[in-house]
Amino acid sequence: MKKQKRVDYPAWICHKCGVKYGAWYKNGTYIGPDNCSTHHMGTCGVCGATDVSVTEPRDYGHLRAEWRQEELQF
Repeated sequence: MKKQKRVDYPAWICHKCGVKYGAWYKNGTYIGPDNCSTHHMGTCGVCGATDVSVTEPRDYGHLRAEWRQEELQF
């Protein structure tokens, strides 16, 4: 049996990954409701970028399912 890398749902994501995988973005354009978010400097739980501005995935409408498949390929 082949083991697969387990990718847990991230607690924090950067803006780049939020735009790429967020449910409230379509082709890089924001389509969600009016909202605000709080960011801090940290590590993105999707791409692993460090010392970047991050926020919770909910601020991007949560992540679409394909984020897992793309991240498993690395």
